[in-house]
Amino acid sequence: MTSSDSGTQTHLFLGSTGYGLPIHDLVPEMVRVQPPAARGDILHLVQRAAGGPGVIILADGRFGDVLSVSHRELLCAMDLGWRLWGVASMGAIRAAELEAFGMRGWGQVFNYMLATMAPDDEVAVLHGPPPEYRPVTEALVDIRGYLTRLVDAGIISGQESIDIENSMKMLWFGDRTIGKFREVCRKVSGERVDREISGLIPMLTRQRTKGIDLTAFLERRAWLEGERDDTE
Repeated sequence: MTSSDSGTQTHLFLGSTGYGLPIHDLVPEMVRVQPPAARGDILHLVQRAAGGPGVIILADGRFGDVLSVSHRELLCAMDLGWRLWGVASMGAIRAAELEAFGMRGWGQVFNYMLATMAPDDEVAVLHGPPPEYRPVTEALVDIRGYLTRLVDAGIISGQESIDIENSMKMLWFGDRTIGKFREVCRKVSGERVDREISGLIPMLTRQRTKGIDLTAFLERRAWLEGERDDTE
């Protein structure tokens, strides 16, 4: 019997990572989709939930205009018996930071954060209002995925990829737009590469690493299996 079958409540905190994905098809009916978590949201949920502890899947969280979801409230939720998963974005960061305390993580972003403990701005984006949360900038973890695909396609070299990534890394996360990405690629690799990249942008942005992780997690329903993903 799965957690959904037995009536255990499951909550998914989701925002811009879900943009462009078939969320209605991916999310089971029994999973309650919540907006991106700010500080206090998860504590408020677990303290007022009826029917006993369940599962919390943290994908997206707010920060900047409000305080981000805290380690203390996540630890409190686990102390109360809730099972916590982190995936794709803010959730992957918190899962990496709290893995030793029982929070579980999934996917490429989680494994990268676990190995490097890179700063939060690796996953940060600016986005539009709900319910779409359309991204207007690109997360560095997604830009790194774009560069990997461009290297694999033979469009840029490995060294050019490193140079482009380093230039994008130096920017404030709110300046990491597709336009700036193309500008940096053009500066590093030339006009010919920019012309090739321009035709690939729609394909690249449909394959954001954060979205790939979230899709795989939901398709597999990993929170029902109780596994930690070993995606490299």
